[in-house]
Amino acid sequence: MTINEVDAQRRGYYWVAILASSMATGTAAVAISLHAQAESERKLCGIVITQDEAWSSSTPTTVTGRRVAEAMRQLRRDLGCRAE
Repeated sequence: MTINEVDAQRRGYYWVAILASSMATGTAAVAISLHAQAESERKLCGIVITQDEAWSSSTPTTVTGRRVAEAMRQLRRDLGCRAE
């Protein structure tokens, strides 16, 4: 092997190492993001479920109360929150 061939081989290894580390970093970032999103949605659903159950336990007597109760039911459906 000549010196130029060795240099070309080293450059190839560097590119492979850079590509592999970039892919690993990107994969880790996506995994962390998905985990954080799932955790955030779980916490939000806990709040929405509690509010919806509180509004559903007694019939609201005001127009505003009925609007809030319906908005909580709709938000719970939209988020796909289920009772635990």
